[in-house]
Amino acid sequence: MKQPELGKRISELRKEKGLTQEELVEQCNINVRTIQRIEAGEVSPRSYTIKTILEVLGFNYDEIFQEIYVSGKFDKFLGINKDKIYKQLNLAVIFGIIYFVIGFIEIATEYYRVTDNRFLLENSVYILVKFISILSFTFFIRGFIIVGNIYKNYFLEIIAFIVLITYFLFGVYDVFSLFFFDEIIQFLIVARIISFGVLSVLLGVGMIKLKEKLGNLPLVVGVLEIIAGIFLMFFLVELGVATIFPLQLLEIILLYKIIKIKS
Repeated sequence: MKQPELGKRISELRKEKGLTQEELVEQCNINVRTIQRIEAGEVSPRSYTIKTILEVLGFNYDEIFQEIYVSGKFDKFLGINKDKIYKQLNLAVIFGIIYFVIGFIEIATEYYRVTDNRFLLENSVYILVKFISILSFTFFIRGFIIVGNIYKNYFLEIIAFIVLITYFLFGVYDVFSLFFFDEIIQFLIVARIISFGVLSVLLGVGMIKLKEKLGNLPLVVGVLEIIAGIFLMFFLVELGVATIFPLQLLEIILLYKIIKIKS
């Protein structure tokens, strides 16, 4: 929440409790001028200061700020229909399974391409596999953007969106790289590994944030995401890939669990 909305909200909560600014600051150990400037929207306080003020007022930080959460930021771009959320989550599960299966072909192809500088597939078949991979991944990861929307987990929503865009761009690159020089290919392979390593760690953090509402499964998924990301960032690609396959299955199960809870 940004100023001046933040200041107005704190002022409203203070008045609900029947406190003056002087009475509030006595309990917060901050000066009157600071609270005056916060409520007037003149300064943006640190999150610690906001939490301290809300605790004195008897409000929970997360509960207050989820009220102003603006969900569905990517709905129009991704064709997410709020009236068909659960049908779209079912699609995410189906395409997650397709992506899981096609992943074996894709990883084997990329492995031989990098290590032996040869293709297992004809160019036309390779392009088809990439198309299916990009399409299935898009619908699959869109499911977690929807989940972030449902549970007001903006961090998960935006990281999942960034992962989707990154995967799409690298997928398109893979197709065009059929005609690139080896030097460019090797450089972008390194960039891809690092990018997905970092994004996997961030996505894992977003998953863990679902633990409070969905139990231990998102915690397990989040921890595996972080482990896979660390493996990739340190170029332990084989270990990263070995972690990703069971991780994808758990992600599919998590989406299915959410469908059952919400249906």
